[in-house]
Amino acid sequence: MKTFTKIIASSIAAFFIFVSPVFANDIYIQQSGNTLDLDITQDGQNNVAGTSSAGIVLQGNTMTFNIDQVGNSNVVSATVKGVTYTGNIDLTGNSNDVALLCSSASTGNCDTVSMSIDVTGSSADINVSIGEGADAENFTGTIDVTSAADETITLTANGKSAIADIDVTNSSGSAGNTATYTQTGDGDINGHTLTHNHTGDGAVSVISQSGVYDNIISLTTSGDNAEINITQSD
Repeated sequence: MKTFTKIIASSIAAFFIFVSPVFANDIYIQQSGNTLDLDITQDGQNNVAGTSSAGIVLQGNTMTFNIDQVGNSNVVSATVKGVTYTGNIDLTGNSNDVALLCSSASTGNCDTVSMSIDVTGSSADINVSIGEGADAENFTGTIDVTSAADETITLTANGKSAIADIDVTNSSGSAGNTATYTQTGDGDINGHTLTHNHTGDGAVSVISQSGVYDNIISLTTSGDNAEINITQSD
């Protein structure tokens, strides 16, 4: 009897080792319909939400999409096709990678977009494209990045009104970040507006604005070895 009990205990221990959790997060969503309220929270470890081959696709009018990823590998990849989109994307550590496309092609509009992206550590690679297929009516966006990595930020907005507020803090001391901001389209009577604040060394900023009305750039940098290229045209 004692020997039999000992064998059972050993088998149970081996079983629990075999089924120990892997901590893999994945979410792929394709939604079609109006009035969507979608909230996603992923707390550790591999995260994802969407990928380039199986991304989040939201099509419809009046949509709210919020995602919060806390460690580790992150990724968010989403395509929004619709009128009136509000969204918040918050990533905290580690690898990060945001890709957000809001299209104005024949498959859907991209009018009245209000979004914010907040990334804290580590290797941010942010790519936002608004009104890729045709002008978006109104875009208001904020991007806040705090990192010690050499991150890349790309924002492209094509529309009648594009207002962007971007704050970047790089604490690495040597590595900088590369930021490319493009605002195109006619703009409304107030034109396009870009506010960019950067703290840290080695920043590379390429800014392009075009439109028939006045465009505004407010740029504040603090740090050594910055490289800034600004183009404004009608």
